[in-house]
Amino acid sequence: MSERGEIGDVDKVVEKVYHTKQLQTILDDIIKDFIEQVVLMDDEELNEDRSEWIKKFSNYNKDKRYLYITSIHTLAIEIEQLRRLGKIIYDIPKKDVRLV
Repeated sequence: MSERGEIGDVDKVVEKVYHTKQLQTILDDIIKDFIEQVVLMDDEELNEDRSEWIKKFSNYNKDKRYLYITSIHTLAIEIEQLRRLGKIIYDIPKKDVRLV
């Protein structure tokens, strides 16, 4: 078997196991959303629990057309929260809760 044949086989296995093309597409979409929208948000806009906001105010589960782009935007926001604020914002009830 040629060296190229072996490399091609390894590439196929890597793709099948790790789904690298699909992962790259998702990461590219997050970066695009980050550049086009999220990086322009001010600290006040970022300083809220995005997941809680989605649960309270969106039609996330009612309108299937927007599931992917809403999820991409949420990930971009949470990444910017981590970059800019050093953490992802979660609204936690005032009871004693420990996040590990």
